[in-house]
Amino acid sequence: MSDDYTRYQENLKAEQKGMIREDILEEMQNKSEFTMDLDNLQTVKHVWVDRGAVVSCEGANHPSHRHFKVAKSRV
Repeated sequence: MSDDYTRYQENLKAEQKGMIREDILEEMQNKSEFTMDLDNLQTVKHVWVDRGAVVSCEGANHPSHRHFKVAKSRV
C-alpha cells in the first residue's frame, strides 16, 4: 500500500473512532450520494438464457450481461 493510502486509512479510523455504524453510514451518505453498505447488499436475481456459445442474463432487476461458454480441455 502507498503511504498516502495508509495515511488516509489512519485518518479515517481516527475520525470514526467511537462512532456507531449507523452514524458512520449517515456521515458517508452526507458526503456522497454514491454510498452503499457492503455488509448488507441486496440480492441480485439472474435470469439466465442459454444462447448456444453464450449465456445471457435478461429481464432481471439489473442491466443485462452475458458470458461466453468455454470448452474444458481434456488432458
